[in-house]
Amino acid sequence: MVSSAVYAQGTITGVVEDTSGALLPGVTVEVASPALIEQVRAVVTDGTGQYRVVGLPPGTYTVSFRLPGFSVVVRQGIDLTGTFTARVGAEMKVGTLEETITVTGESPVVDVQNTNTERIIDSELLEVLPTARNEYSLSVLIPGVTTTGGQDIGGSGGVTAFPTIQIHGSADVVQEIGGMNAMVLNTGNHQPVRVNPAAMQEIVMDTSGGDAEYSVGGVRINRIPKDGGNTFNGVFLTTFANESLQGDNLSQELTDRGLREPNKINVNYEWNPGFGGPILRDRLWFYVAGMRRRSSIYPAGLYKDANFNNPDAWTYKPSSERATNERTQDDIHVRVTWQVNQQNKFAFTMHDAKLCYCPQDASLANSLEGADRREYPLRRISTGEWTTPLTDRVLLEFGGQYIQAVSDVFPYQGTRPEMIRVTDQGTGMSYRATGATRHRPETVHSYRGAMSYITGSHALKVGLTHRNGQMTEFQAEVNPLQYRFMNGVPNQLTMRGIPTQASGNTLDIKSEVNHDLGAYVQDKWTTGQLTLNLGVRYDYWENSYPDQHIGPTQFLPNRDFTIPRTKGSNYHDITPRLGAAYDVFGTGKTAVKVSMNRYLATLGAGGMDATDTSNPAFNLFISTTRTWDDANRNYVPDCNLLNPVANGECGPWSGPFGEIGLTGQGRLARTAFGEFDRDLLEGWHRRAYNWEFSTGLQHQLAPRVAAEFGYFRRVFGNFLAIDNRAVTAADFTQFSVTAPVDPRLPGGGGQVIGGLYDINPNKFGQTDPFTTRASNFGKQQNYWQGVDLTINARPGNGAFVQGGLSTGRTVTDNCEVRAALPEIAATNPYCHVGTNFLTQIKFSGAYTIPQLDVQFSAAYQNLPGPQILSDQVYSSGEVQGLGRALSGGTRANATVGLIAPGTFYGDRIQQLDLSLAKLLRFGPRRFRIAADIFNALNSSAVLVENSTYANFRRPDEIILARFVKFSVQLNF
Repeated sequence: MVSSAVYAQGTITGVVEDTSGALLPGVTVEVASPALIEQVRAVVTDGTGQYRVVGLPPGTYTVSFRLPGFSVVVRQGIDLTGTFTARVGAEMKVGTLEETITVTGESPVVDVQNTNTERIIDSELLEVLPTARNEYSLSVLIPGVTTTGGQDIGGSGGVTAFPTIQIHGSADVVQEIGGMNAMVLNTGNHQPVRVNPAAMQEIVMDTSGGDAEYSVGGVRINRIPKDGGNTFNGVFLTTFANESLQGDNLSQELTDRGLREPNKINVNYEWNPGFGGPILRDRLWFYVAGMRRRSSIYPAGLYKDANFNNPDAWTYKPSSERATNERTQDDIHVRVTWQVNQQNKFAFTMHDAKLCYCPQDASLANSLEGADRREYPLRRISTGEWTTPLTDRVLLEFGGQYIQAVSDVFPYQGTRPEMIRVTDQGTGMSYRATGATRHRPETVHSYRGAMSYITGSHALKVGLTHRNGQMTEFQAEVNPLQYRFMNGVPNQLTMRGIPTQASGNTLDIKSEVNHDLGAYVQDKWTTGQLTLNLGVRYDYWENSYPDQHIGPTQFLPNRDFTIPRTKGSNYHDITPRLGAAYDVFGTGKTAVKVSMNRYLATLGAGGMDATDTSNPAFNLFISTTRTWDDANRNYVPDCNLLNPVANGECGPWSGPFGEIGLTGQGRLARTAFGEFDRDLLEGWHRRAYNWEFSTGLQHQLAPRVAAEFGYFRRVFGNFLAIDNRAVTAADFTQFSVTAPVDPRLPGGGGQVIGGLYDINPNKFGQTDPFTTRASNFGKQQNYWQGVDLTINARPGNGAFVQGGLSTGRTVTDNCEVRAALPEIAATNPYCHVGTNFLTQIKFSGAYTIPQLDVQFSAAYQNLPGPQILSDQVYSSGEVQGLGRALSGGTRANATVGLIAPGTFYGDRIQQLDLSLAKLLRFGPRRFRIAADIFNALNSSAVLVENSTYANFRRPDEIILARFVKFSVQLNF
């Protein structure tokens, strides 16, 4: 329930002395800013002469010090952003109250009390930086942050609409609006609604050293909305680019490697108005913003399939018409702030959005009709906050949030139900049709509350958070049969046990989060030059699954039962948060910081990790594969598909299919994840976690210029493993293969790759999975360590530079577990992976020529190239040491990685984006007319390479060619 008045907002603190150095208690300290709806807040210094004013929104502040018998001291120009703690002291001399000493000094840039690391993107940076102006494109400008979604260049969206943000080895993400968790339940770290820039005062990105108010580590993104103000103000932005504004970066070298055409812009535009002001001056403010955003991209080398909807055609045949990925967002953001009286402040925020990624991931890996069409017809986030200072030392905050969300996945428009999805191992492409479709509504309720007791030397806070909600997923198939080819020759089919769309039925999967509760206490204690950040957090999680009916399907005509209400996971955790910051010289310009925090992994509605693995309905045996020798090439499996043993052209089922039922106790007899170890699902400290250790030095190099060096190490724990109890390690036979001789492979290829396993034929298809702790089978480890060196300079007059260098490596090892459970990665011999040190260099900045009102800005990224992998498909005749054919039938094959992960990378990626703008001023109104030049160096760096050996080193996506986007912004 903690409101935005505390979450991701700043603090002003300091010590007041007289001219002899004696501490002065009882001094009245007032902070004033137009950012405060109440205009002024006041506190009194304690017995140690210290004061602290918390919960300050972003803005520029004036601090006044008053004590009878002393002259008034005023400090001006104190800039606050994010959770920064500005140390503002005063030296008061004996004098009269009428005498005022005004000090206009530099604003502090080194936080000598907090241990967290954060990057602030305020409205000025949102305006001037040449980016897509969303949290993903902004976060990747932070050294150390990576995404799995490729390069979102100028709002193109990258290769996926849902990139995963990672920092220092952690992929956990929390996004907030005004301090309230705005994530949906599905995976626990997913929020597809992009930022509405016109509605934002600033975006705070916290990347390490978080306090006890958070349960998870990783990247925490807090969107701080605009409140309005005592004067009417607004902004209107429109941007536009299309293919005629883009150049060409396809080189002969890329053509020789197999890239037919690069990805290219079709159209890219946005309009984003915002307006706010007073309803009642100093009492009631409002702000409203709307947005329409569209990005249409031609995927590299992908054309519409000339064989689309032809049931007799079994190959992908490119037509002359290019395919496009289409992404749109329409939303409205409304906020009302009400200062009822000096003690009570309310704020209400509503963000309502509709999104469509239609499709999101068409590429050379997914033809247009093989890609998902993802629609989000409802994404509504409603938040209420209440802040009340009971005294000048006691602050209460409460808040609540209600999320309504609908997520849909549909096939490509017009796809005929008889079309069967095909995946070709030789080309790596899936085409003809998509897989399962879904309709998923969900609701989430969140509540938070906190009480702070604040003195000059202490800021003690206790708080409580709680979330709960429910989600239902209605699944259906276009066609329950799917094929696998090898260079056009069928070798495997998959039978799916999900109802078809044509039947009008669905597989209904239900999940509930009953309790996601956290209680915490923390204290920020300053004594002399040392500040201790001490906290501890208790988390309780409980989820469950309502009654779920499972009906018959085409391949499971006799399946008809109900799964009774089922317990999910039930976790209790206590996690410490420990940090210390030391003001080395007592000047507020150099700080040494250290922190050690234990974080919990993000949980989805399934309650084990960011998936839904413990829901029995999600883990039915709804599919099985079987080898297929289509001897007559009629593309029809001439066998009895319902017969599980080999017959006709078909091999045996690869595992149980439709063998699920209820025991006499009402328990599920078998599911795809089988039985779950209750010791894994409930109890104290059973949840996946990570320890983060950091230490560093922050130093002010010059006025408004600070540099920071940090070392980070993150260690993960509580791994799980799936033990197939129907087999043992003795039921597997080891074999090896020989890599092709190829100068493009590490060492020139030709090496023998061993440590591969194949199930013995007499055990093929036997499955009795038991999900339990990996530690029951041996040691497993996963850690990241590295260093960051960053700089933050804002000398004034619109100039700033941010950025730096980050390097680190990841080490994972599950060799002992794999030796005991070969089935978890039978044909993956790389159980110990230590990546190279991967180094990023990132800078962004801007400068305005005052005499000309001309503004330059730039963003530069120098990143490791894509990881290079290569998968080769081996037939029974190509394996060594097995002494028999691979299990599963005559068409059985094994896919083996030829390159150890983390060891081979493509050429580094350089991206330079520039912006040139002219500012036109007409009284209080200002126009900014800009041309943003993305990929100004016209780099043709490869972003994605094909991983099949038949297409080894073939580029599937390169960085977008240089293009220009025009924009006009009006501020008034």
